[in-house]
Amino acid sequence: MPIRLFKDFVDGRICYYWSDYGERQVSPAMATLQEAEEWWKHYQFSQFPGRERRQSIYDRRSDHHKREHVDRLISTSGLVNYGRRVTDLPIRVDQDLAADKIRLLKRVAAEHPGSARSFH
Repeated sequence: MPIRLFKDFVDGRICYYWSDYGERQVSPAMATLQEAEEWWKHYQFSQFPGRERRQSIYDRRSDHHKREHVDRLISTSGLVNYGRRVTDLPIRVDQDLAADKIRLLKRVAAEHPGSARSFH
């Protein structure tokens, strides 16, 4: 089942969560994009019906220092420096719900300067 990553603003904090295309939340709310990526990788591997050949869910090329080294080595070769699996690619937010909520809070705070403290 394909899922999408949402960024939201709940209880005064940014959070990330995964939802299916029916908009049903399938993950807990997480504080960081890294947590969301780790949850997604575990989820993707749990959905694989066959025997998994990889020993680790993490792409060895995702290490920042190794990636910089590899990038320098192959930058002129035109090779793609990500792995072949979808879990090797960096995740991205599919829908940002936080931006509109934060804009609304800023507008309300500007319209009612005396009550701005209630938004912090």
